[in-house]
Parts: sequence; structure tokens; C-alpha cells
Amino acid sequence: MRHVLRKKIVLPHERGITLLLVVVILAAILSVSVGIFNVIIGQLFISGEISDSFIALYAADEGTEKTLYRDRILDECTPPSCSVGPITTAAQSCYTVSYTRIGTITSIKSVGQYRCEPTATRITKRGLEVTY
Repeated sequence: MRHVLRKKIVLPHERGITLLLVVVILAAILSVSVGIFNVIIGQLFISGEISDSFIALYAADEGTEKTLYRDRILDECTPPSCSVGPITTAAQSCYTVSYTRIGTITSIKSVGQYRCEPTATRITKRGLEVTY
């Protein structure tokens, strides 16, 4: 038996179909990869903002606690003597306290801020209010 090799005849409209399929598959893989990358970058930004938010909240809490201590324990607050700010704390944060007393009702508003430098491009503020 003799094997005869036959040459496959390629029609003009069949040329480049493999290349076209490869380009379509690579485009699909690229678009999925870009979508996943965008989701990951968005999550990283959100997690960074959450840590900034915690630092600002802790600064506001520090201002509230110090003012409560001065008012309730040391009994040295008379409006506006306990209204202070901005007071710089650790971790590039600061707080501002607003203290008011009307009759027997006292209100303390403390606003904590992360990145207190005047040249900061992005700041985060969180506030607490205590009324008693």
C-alpha cells in the first residue's frame, strides 16, 4: 500500500479564521482581566478609607473623653472654656471640641480629622456628639 499525501485546498474565505478566533479569545480574556483589576483596585481604596475613618473617629473620641473628664471629674468646664481645637494627636490626626451648656443640659460635639496638615490633599472627618 502506498500512502499518498494530499495537499489540503484552502478556500479564500477560510484564510485567517484561526487568527480571528485567537484575537477574539484574547480580547475576552483581556476584558475579564481588566474588570477584575478594577474591582480589586476599588476594594483597596475602600479599605484605605476605612482605616482613615477609624483614625478620625478615634481622634473625635479622644476629644470627647477628655472634655467629659474635665467637665464631670475635674469640674472645670464653663462655656466656652472647654471648646478647643484643633488639638493635634498621634497618627497625623487632630480634633476640635465644641462645648455648650444651656441650663442643666450640656452638649459636647467633637470632630476628629485625619491628615491635619494644611497641604493635605485628602482628609477624613468623623464626629461624635454627647448630650447629658
